[in-house]
Amino acid sequence: MGIQMKNGQFVIDGKPRFLYGGEFHYYRCPKGEWADRLDRLKEAGCNLVSTYIPWVWHEPTEGEVDLTGETRPEKDLQSFLELIAEKELYCIVRPGPYVMAEVRLEGIPPWIHDDYPEVVALQKDGRQHPNRIVSYLHPVFLEKVAAWYGRVCDVIVPFQKDRGGPVILFQLCNEIGMLHWVSNTSDYNPVVLKRFQEYLAEKYGSMEGLNNAYGTSFADMEAFVQSAVLKGQQSLAEKLHWEWGRFWRQQIRDYVDELKGIAQAYGIHVPYLINVHGFKDFSVYSRGVDYPIGLSQLYRTPEVENTVLAGDFYPGHIGYDTYHDLVLASALTKAVSQPGQPLFSAEFQSGRLADRPRVYPQDLDLNARTCIAHGMNAINWYMFVAGENFEDIGLFGRRHEWQAPVDSDGNPRRSFTAARHIGRLLQANGDKLLCCTKRIDTHLAFYPDYYMTETVERGTTAGSMVSELAGERERFFFDGIGRLLTAANLHFEAVDVLAEDRIDPEAVNTLWMFSGERMDEGVQRKLVRYVEEGGKLILYPRPPVKNLDGNPCTILVDSLDIPQWKAVHGIETARVLEIDSVKVDVRLEFGKVPGTPIAWDRFGEKAAGFVRAHGKGAFMMLGLGLAHDYNYQLDVIRAIAGSFGIRPSLTSSNPDLSLTERSDGKTSFLFIHNYDEITQQGVIYREGEPLFGGKVLTVAPRSGVMLPVCLPLWEGLTVDYSTMEILSFRREEEKAVLELAFSGETGEIAFSGERGVRVNNGSQVTSRDGKGSTVVRFTGEPGSSVTLELYLETGKEKV
Repeated sequence: MGIQMKNGQFVIDGKPRFLYGGEFHYYRCPKGEWADRLDRLKEAGCNLVSTYIPWVWHEPTEGEVDLTGETRPEKDLQSFLELIAEKELYCIVRPGPYVMAEVRLEGIPPWIHDDYPEVVALQKDGRQHPNRIVSYLHPVFLEKVAAWYGRVCDVIVPFQKDRGGPVILFQLCNEIGMLHWVSNTSDYNPVVLKRFQEYLAEKYGSMEGLNNAYGTSFADMEAFVQSAVLKGQQSLAEKLHWEWGRFWRQQIRDYVDELKGIAQAYGIHVPYLINVHGFKDFSVYSRGVDYPIGLSQLYRTPEVENTVLAGDFYPGHIGYDTYHDLVLASALTKAVSQPGQPLFSAEFQSGRLADRPRVYPQDLDLNARTCIAHGMNAINWYMFVAGENFEDIGLFGRRHEWQAPVDSDGNPRRSFTAARHIGRLLQANGDKLLCCTKRIDTHLAFYPDYYMTETVERGTTAGSMVSELAGERERFFFDGIGRLLTAANLHFEAVDVLAEDRIDPEAVNTLWMFSGERMDEGVQRKLVRYVEEGGKLILYPRPPVKNLDGNPCTILVDSLDIPQWKAVHGIETARVLEIDSVKVDVRLEFGKVPGTPIAWDRFGEKAAGFVRAHGKGAFMMLGLGLAHDYNYQLDVIRAIAGSFGIRPSLTSSNPDLSLTERSDGKTSFLFIHNYDEITQQGVIYREGEPLFGGKVLTVAPRSGVMLPVCLPLWEGLTVDYSTMEILSFRREEEKAVLELAFSGETGEIAFSGERGVRVNNGSQVTSRDGKGSTVVRFTGEPGSSVTLELYLETGKEKV
């Protein structure tokens, strides 16, 4: 039956599967040890292995391809795939052409650059690109890729899932556009410039149309490109920035389509994987604030049929200050993906290239828990197995340890235990968890064009424009409202405001929209229509007054009757509802406002925000630049949200606990996370009602728990709740055996059903809780586990 993607799940041979795997590079491990490393993956609870297939490794000389181990045993890809099938694991193959992976020339054979220099990307002045990346759509390069794909697909095709093999995904290239972004250098190869001329001709129809749009008088497309693009004209810089960005989205889509066409012609039919870059190192820590740039670059790739978009998540040290990076990256990835596609991280940090900064077991644990809580249904740890760079293919030398959970000798490191714990949780609960989706309270708008900034011409007005936009989107969108909503347990999904002609108020009841000075006409109209049809829009921190090109555009201002304002920049304080002295980075001053004021200057005199009805909906103008610098700002965001009818479904007696729920409407999994370095405790409430019998839950420093509520365990028997994680469950005739993990010194599990139950453990005490449940209580050490045996009785007595 093969593999399908639907309802946010991977469906393999007709059954939904939670994919839990790790990256293991066969070419970095002695062939005789391959089986041992695959066994390590299985020991960790994995059902998936992923690997690059480096072109440079298998074809170091043009035409001399070794995929069967003739020149070196570790090049025997066929035997590796046979072994994966024998071990009953699924497999992702990643044959490039680019693989990165700390391999020389990012995996491109040197003979490509040496023998075919015309394929190398160029700078504006004709020099080679600083990263010597190839020009993706150069016909000579695609010809060589086709020859490589032909050879490697001959090996892969028989191992596809629909033929009974392990291969379920085929990745096309790797982190497409990343090398342009990190070098701030686009590609001006003649092939690219010719395609740009064709793009302009198709868009504007004629030179007259192009000249009218740009206010120019060029004789032909080539003259326009030579003067406006290569030489640069200050007056055209801003409009051309967006033009070039949209063109490059099309370039990348066309490149993916070309690669898919080649692979498909050679017999590949499994879904095609596209991975997204963007997490970035800042000295000794990492952030995801620029991850949406990768999403913007790859924005049009989901248009290619049978592709799946997956993020590369490298958050470094995960803690209270930055965990929202993972939440936002997950939500934004889902927003731009095809409906029904699973949320997936194809490279999910389990180590780092260097040994500093260190990645701790708690990082693996919290990374996985956070993303799973927020809807992720497939994870591939990178790297899971360390290795060695044979034949000098390593960019950073012979060693490739990566702080991986399994070292290069096959020994488990401390992080292996954390990965195994998550694996056991998924083995025990994954089937039920897949049916549960994240419960949300509101929606966050994502405008991909605000991240169309992968390359920018410094020293131009476009450079100034992008610099201002980048500062505002990070401060007020990513680390502002996005962060505040997350930390306040006001959970959201993101809405791609470019995707549809209409935002449905039935599906999107409330929407937080970050706005810079610029916003294109189509998006402004869409937001107005959304409010008129019944949506509730929160616009912050200012209304747009231009389109992206810089021309006046006040559709939102005019349609929603936003009065004139003055922006006050710098450190300011404001009054928000009943909360005084709220620190903000920018504040708008309105005159008389239409509707009800909700924010003012610090004296409570000049309005900075208001709410008003409009059409069938409502509109909030929040003229404040808010970020999360102080804890009281969480009270501010809760108050603002509450005034618009947005309230968290989950709360706690301890506001420092992060609370998320995945539910199918009946069965739920509660994710309770502690991102701090100290133990946290609290009672959890849903819609004001206590959960888990009102018990105080304990969560260790930088850890979390995934606890079931109303979980069917057996016909006639339900787990009403458990304050302990279910690590395993098996049935033996009339007996059920559960292994439960302690997060504190005590724990309990409550059962109810149509059949009676007897408990055999020897140390627990059972009691009825007044609600018809049998409660089994335990004492133990945090981090330890206990085995519980249940014997179902055939009588009619209810427990």
